[in-house]
Amino acid sequence: MPSRHHVTDKSLPILYEKVKEYVADQINKAEAVSFTTDIWSSSVSPVSMISLTAHWVDTSTFTLKSAVLHATEFRGSHTANAIGEKVREMFARWKITMDKFHVVLRDNASNMRKAFEDMQAASLGCFAHSLQLVVKEGLLSQRSVKDALAKARGIIGHFKHSPLATSRFEDIQRELGATETKRLLQDVATRWNSSFYMIQSMLELRRAISSYGTEHKLPSTLTANEWALLEKVAHVLEPFEEVTKKISLSTSTAAEVIPHVSSLKIALAEETPEDTGIKTMKTTLLESVQKI
Repeated sequence: MPSRHHVTDKSLPILYEKVKEYVADQINKAEAVSFTTDIWSSSVSPVSMISLTAHWVDTSTFTLKSAVLHATEFRGSHTANAIGEKVREMFARWKITMDKFHVVLRDNASNMRKAFEDMQAASLGCFAHSLQLVVKEGLLSQRSVKDALAKARGIIGHFKHSPLATSRFEDIQRELGATETKRLLQDVATRWNSSFYMIQSMLELRRAISSYGTEHKLPSTLTANEWALLEKVAHVLEPFEEVTKKISLSTSTAAEVIPHVSSLKIALAEETPEDTGIKTMKTTLLESVQKI
């Protein structure tokens, strides 16, 4: 058997060069190439990364192809100039010329936008990122919704930081007839749909939460009106979740944006008796969607 060092130092570099040569040849044959790029920080160490993914159409089969070209460390300040230089370096490494460049998909940050403006390269803001900003604004616009979500986070935090509480919570679920125990999901600020999943998990485990609350003190409790409010919020956010899943597919294209925006406008413009308590949120969501 080859040693670990042989695999990492010899076999993988040889395989990488072969794959790189194949991908470079495919990109060279393409009439035009589009790109997606993003900058993020590692959750386990303070390292910033920048990625570059190429997308093109294989004209022989008329199928969409894509390949991650880079995912490398990005040191220093994330200025527009620094981003532009990093992107140019990645292009140069793959011998990608601007005559093949079609468009790049980026987030909506001003530094990203300016980087490609300075490069005189066409760019589009990420639709999923736009939805994140829309929903975040909507959830914060209604005080009652904001307060209910804060209470939900407090309840989830109680179980998250106490193994004993989690154990008892699982026992209660079994006592209520659950064949499989579940955990409450905590949302994160950078993913709007995590708030949707958090609400769903709260609603699904409502009986278990209430039963636990009769035995032990929770940091906060939701009133009947607040539980009803969370149900309404989940109903309003459901179309956003469906759209987010569809546009996150690897086969998704920019051509889908307009139909998705139109469907969201129709859903938000419809007035129902269930809007009581969330009218401000729906109005804010509609206004934000119309700005996309």
